[in-house]
Amino acid sequence: MVGPNLDQAAQVIAENVVSAVVRDPASPLRDTPMARDAAITAIMAALLRVMPTDDSDRLAEACNRGLNDLAIMGALGPLVEAVDPDDGSVTMRAE
Repeated sequence: MVGPNLDQAAQVIAENVVSAVVRDPASPLRDTPMARDAAITAIMAALLRVMPTDDSDRLAEACNRGLNDLAIMGALGPLVEAVDPDDGSVTMRAE
């Protein structure tokens, strides 16, 4: 996922993270598309600050920083444990 189109790579990763977070039945992101969009934007911004990189740990930390930015919305839940830099898939862990 390291390449010339970093925005697209960051969006794929951010969407994967948000998809995983909304699987939690208690997630405030479940029923609010605007909150999901805000989450994607926050995660993308955090990712773009560390990209380009193929370091899974750096990408996961950036995703978690983006999620932490949403704590004021009550969007707490699972955190990102790892990001596959090749396809943008994420592994989540309960916190």
